[in-house]
Amino acid sequence: MIDIKRNTQKMVMTLFGLLLLVIGVRAEGLDTTQIHSAILKPGEIQEGILVFEDEAGDWKIWWDHRMYWDGAVYFSDDDIPMQNGMQLRRGIIQFKTTMYRDWEAYIDLNAGRGSGATPRDFWLKRYFRGSDLGALPIVGSNWTLELQVGNFKEVSGLERLTSSRMLTFLERSGDSVFEVGRRKGAVFTFYTDRFWIEAGTFGQEIDENRFEQDNEAFGFNGRIVWTPIQQHRRIIHLGGWGSIRPPDADNGDRVRLRTRPETRISDNSSYRFLNTGQIGYVDNYTRFGVEFGTVLGSLQIQSEYKMFNVNRYEGYPDDPNIQTPDASFWGGYLKASYFLTGESRGYAISEGEFANFDHPINSWGALQVAARYSIHDLTDSSADIYGGRQDILTLGLNYYATRFIKFNFNYAMVWNDEYADGNGDLPGEKSFSMFQTRMLVRLP
Repeated sequence: MIDIKRNTQKMVMTLFGLLLLVIGVRAEGLDTTQIHSAILKPGEIQEGILVFEDEAGDWKIWWDHRMYWDGAVYFSDDDIPMQNGMQLRRGIIQFKTTMYRDWEAYIDLNAGRGSGATPRDFWLKRYFRGSDLGALPIVGSNWTLELQVGNFKEVSGLERLTSSRMLTFLERSGDSVFEVGRRKGAVFTFYTDRFWIEAGTFGQEIDENRFEQDNEAFGFNGRIVWTPIQQHRRIIHLGGWGSIRPPDADNGDRVRLRTRPETRISDNSSYRFLNTGQIGYVDNYTRFGVEFGTVLGSLQIQSEYKMFNVNRYEGYPDDPNIQTPDASFWGGYLKASYFLTGESRGYAISEGEFANFDHPINSWGALQVAARYSIHDLTDSSADIYGGRQDILTLGLNYYATRFIKFNFNYAMVWNDEYADGNGDLPGEKSFSMFQTRMLVRLP
């Protein structure tokens, strides 16, 4: 079996080199050697953010700051270790700039949860446009290619890639147990008005900068999206994604899956009822997901199904008494939301995901009701791994005072099976409910 961790280093470095070479190629539309300064217009508020740009739109600077205040109360007849509380879930500070029209850079810091500002996004992006470079077969000149290098969200599923400010509920389903957050990497993104594809390679998280036992681990990700219908108030989204990567450096040949019950208030972040424990003798793991979403007027329906496959060494170690069967885990969700006041969600093909909703029709704001059922199962009895299963039903009411000031109210019921005991550290087979609320404000 191929040892992915130790045989992809040269390939990844070669890809990085080629990407940096291509990213430096100058498009014909703008001669960057002749532009060394720009005169920016006075700042203005665009979609809730403060923007400065020049007349031609070749230079642009904007600031985007957000705060998320969360609170939660937990209810249970059982003895569960969940504490009521409030916290600053996120305090996001973002800076973004467009330079020479075709270059874009971004910095994103999070000062939430009582900690100092921690890095999230740091990246550089280069645009190539069909309007500048010419037509391609089938798509004509209506195409865009983006090349991106830095630290940003790993290519994964629809809900994980959607910005937190546009989530219907406080937390993502299953707390995105099968997807990771932001990692160092390089990707290319190609899209037209109906088709979107992204592929790249990713290392480890930005704060993991010392690898004493092994080289940094790199994996490969890809995602494809098709929107056969993309109209105002009528959208269909179909997508799928996949990934393969080895265990991270210094983890040896082990991986562990664990997740929270879609809540992160107070010390509850450490209460991960679903927990496989350390799985050893891992060569690599693969992840796959399929996506469906539709908007029909004020109604939005969205669903994903995901799989996580652990591929272990065959006959390793040489002791035949040690069994290392492969393991598979699965999860997914189905959610629906409806604007009682008549608004509708939009779509951003440049991101391959649903965009923000219309501005509130009424001067007092907009109301949205929602429901989501999620299932995540980290038990594979054939591999003798019992990480537990968790089912969660969440009901939501969202009030948008404006498009950029939102109040979430979520009531969720959580059912854990007998193996959902935090790998023995928590009481298993416990059910509880919780009421959570959030105030989200986008600051210009």
